[in-house]
Amino acid sequence: MRRAAPSGMLPAWVAREPAMDMRASIDAILDKAYAARQNNDAEKAAALFADDARFGVNGAPHAERQAERLDVLKGMFADFAVIGFHEHCRIIDPPRAVVHWRGKFRAKNGREAEADILDLIEVRDGRIASLTTFFDTAYAMSVAAPA
Repeated sequence: MRRAAPSGMLPAWVAREPAMDMRASIDAILDKAYAARQNNDAEKAAALFADDARFGVNGAPHAERQAERLDVLKGMFADFAVIGFHEHCRIIDPPRAVVHWRGKFRAKNGREAEADILDLIEVRDGRIASLTTFFDTAYAMSVAAPA
């Protein structure tokens, strides 16, 4: 709780989650999400989303239902398995966050490549409400092309 009172008025106590607590909560959710990605665990990643959440890859329609999100995550994780991960930065401005990371990936055809990823995330009630991931899709398709 914090005290809130306009100038010259008696103070009233207002319930509010401190910004630091909200940042810590978002940070913990992001830790779980990126651990799931590093372990190529689509089910653990999907479990972090709110029931009505949106997940999208730049340029593609957003998956808005649980089953859709899980299918998209499973496909993406299978097509591009993470074999290396480096987080460049994480900026949290509740309820949103942005994460810039670089991954080393192995495509189904055995090719390995590195790419920079930028994720825009919104958190609501302790779950991911929206996540849009941005990367060079043309490069990804060239890596995934048959050998």
